[in-house]
Amino acid sequence: MLTVLDKGAVLLVDELDSSLHPTLAAEVVRIFQDPKANPRDAQLIFTTHDATLLGSEVLDRPLGRDQVWITAKDRTGATELYPLTAARPADGENLERGYLRGRYGGVPRVSAGEIAREVSWQEAKATA
Repeated sequence: MLTVLDKGAVLLVDELDSSLHPTLAAEVVRIFQDPKANPRDAQLIFTTHDATLLGSEVLDRPLGRDQVWITAKDRTGATELYPLTAARPADGENLERGYLRGRYGGVPRVSAGEIAREVSWQEAKATA
């Protein structure tokens, strides 16, 4: 990260939240947005499942609505990429809550207990 900031390059990170506490992940995002810490306009592009980066209650919303893109699988299994702004969130809307409730898409369509029932069914079928 320090090399990228020093050179004004692009840092690509898959699953930024996989090895960082949400507070640290938010701080990494803020560093790239801070002109004093990032005078060469380095860019951070990352994937994450950390919805707290959208929230304002705990982490002071480090990501703006225009900085977020969402992916979702269509019925054929192809991945669609679209900006959060396509969902037209209202000013002041709690983006974290909206995302977790599926308002913007990109959320798995699994009902409570569905995976456990499928696993049990597969195991019963294998032993029959």
